[in-house]
Amino acid sequence: MPLETVQTKLDILVGALDGQDAGAIIAATEELATAVILFRGTAIPAGKEAQARTLITKTLAQLEAAAIRVNVLKEWTRQRIDANHQIRGIGHHQGFALNY
Repeated sequence: MPLETVQTKLDILVGALDGQDAGAIIAATEELATAVILFRGTAIPAGKEAQARTLITKTLAQLEAAAIRVNVLKEWTRQRIDANHQIRGIGHHQGFALNY
């Protein structure tokens, strides 16, 4: 079932987020996006509606958890940038590249 593929790709993305590997995060995000697009184009087989609902509920919960991870990583990155600026005596300047 394509939703199981979405689940697998989501698991890979969560692992990449936990590993804080930017390259793996980008690759996993692209693979997840492709899996979601393919899932959206498929019909759920008759008799599998309950199973699909369960998988969708689980996947949505994991997507929410992944979003939380992204927000945590974003905050850590912001703190690192701010700390580097403080060390360099730059202050809290936020140019175009640093707006987050």
